[in-house]
Amino acid sequence: MLACGQLRCPDCGGVLARWGYAAARFVRVLAGAVERVRPRRAICSVADVDGCGRSHVLLPRFLLGRRLDEAGLIWSALVARADGLGWRRAARAAGRPASTVRGWLARFADRAEAIRHGFADLERLVSAADGGDMDRLRPAGGPLSDALAQIGACLAALRRSRGEAVLTVSAAQMVTVLSGGWLLGTRAPRTTGLWINTSPHL
Repeated sequence: MLACGQLRCPDCGGVLARWGYAAARFVRVLAGAVERVRPRRAICSVADVDGCGRSHVLLPRFLLGRRLDEAGLIWSALVARADGLGWRRAARAAGRPASTVRGWLARFADRAEAIRHGFADLERLVSAADGGDMDRLRPAGGPLSDALAQIGACLAALRRSRGEAVLTVSAAQMVTVLSGGWLLGTRAPRTTGLWINTSPHL
């Protein structure tokens, strides 16, 4: 996608081009091991008249911005919390320090309303394109649970719409891609509280 000019700058919408690699980073994966990852870097092409020239690190779909642990592990803790587990039990289930998991949950809770609205907007776009209706959701018991329920409805709509293209992609990785890697981050684009990547490619 990058080589074909199909990725857009999150700041200005210009075309991104290849620009080497970012510094290597170490990531803790679900099995407890540590892996070395070197993400690709891209630049908003200055050849494009509308480009801003800013560079961006392109995270693989199993990583969230500024997080040491892979997205699947963080997602499992969020789901456990929505299912009624306290943060201490969620931390034990994840095999991570309680302070780390509590930080994930607190960050998500702080952004829960913006996340819920962002994924509701995307579900509305996908449903309208397919000529269908959005799922009717009941309150799930709090901002975090409501946001996760909305994410689930959005992912279901995408799977109905895209079929085979997304069936092999985990929920955690889909959420990572759709949030631009910033589900738990402080970075946000200038026009919305949540970057929703509407690319058909995951």
